[in-house]
Amino acid sequence: MLSVCSFVTGECKDPVTYGQTFDTWKQCAIVALDTSIKYLEAMDSNTVNELQLSTQYSCKTQDTI
Repeated sequence: MLSVCSFVTGECKDPVTYGQTFDTWKQCAIVALDTSIKYLEAMDSNTVNELQLSTQYSCKTQDTI
């Protein structure tokens, strides 16, 4: 899951959930960080700076049967 959050307001947008699964924590973290960069680069610089936007992500392990 990945959310864009404002350090000014303390609010986060609804999280984006990945449709894919990852074999390792490292793979998940790298994809989340790469996606974070793409989101921030696509956003208006003034908005990012004024609202102090950043991303928040989490990776969870899943048990397989």
